[in-house]
Amino acid sequence: MNSKYLAASAGLLAALALGATACGGDDGDSSSSSGGGGGGKAASKQLTIYSSVPLQGASRVQTTAVVNGAKLALEQAGNKAGSHTIKYQPLDDSTAQAGNWTPEQESANARKAAQDDSTAVYIGTFNSGAAKVSIPILNEAGVPMISPANTYLGLTAGPEGAEPGEPDKYYPSGTRNYARIVPKDDVQGPVLVSLMKEDGCTKVALTNDKEAYGAGLAKAIVASAKTQGVNIISNDAIDKGAANYRSLAQKAKGAGADCFIS
Repeated sequence: MNSKYLAASAGLLAALALGATACGGDDGDSSSSSGGGGGGKAASKQLTIYSSVPLQGASRVQTTAVVNGAKLALEQAGNKAGSHTIKYQPLDDSTAQAGNWTPEQESANARKAAQDDSTAVYIGTFNSGAAKVSIPILNEAGVPMISPANTYLGLTAGPEGAEPGEPDKYYPSGTRNYARIVPKDDVQGPVLVSLMKEDGCTKVALTNDKEAYGAGLAKAIVASAKTQGVNIISNDAIDKGAANYRSLAQKAKGAGADCFIS
């Protein structure tokens, strides 16, 4: 898993070095972003790349790899992109108290990047829910944003599988500034169901973390399971702060589950 995120971050920075200082939304449903705000200052001699991921809590191993990958890519490029000097500023969108990302911290990070005239690109977020917070802030400032991890469908597409107003409500400028380099939930869900079917699963117990990522992927799995003939016997939301999840495991066992997705 770590190598994937290292490669992802290195790829993002390599793209910047080739002059990709603006990006469009994925899915082919909009045009690329134009200059303005921090993104419009790419001609300055020193540019700043920000990343925003939770560096505390359960995701720390993966997100530290994102940061290390970015540092490695810049080091290999001599901290340069063409004639420009690149400064990398990793930001933490988690807090020690929460042990996870928080809307307040992600908002603060996005505003920091949006208000910095040297900002060239924002790498993030790790959590799809955090992207809902930061995309509009960066969109208004014209700052390109690239995620190595977000899968929630509604960030870029709708209406099926998305909430009302998605994805347009995240782009107040009317122009896309966000892209991701991983498959969306409506791609991952069917693939996971296909793998379960190949493995002979007949009764599947499913849990999700109630956030945009977990709930969105669970929804895609349930929808695809119906068409592929896989029986989802439960879809339980978990409390991420729980001491353990033995009761959910016992429930799945009692219901005769032969496969479990969390």
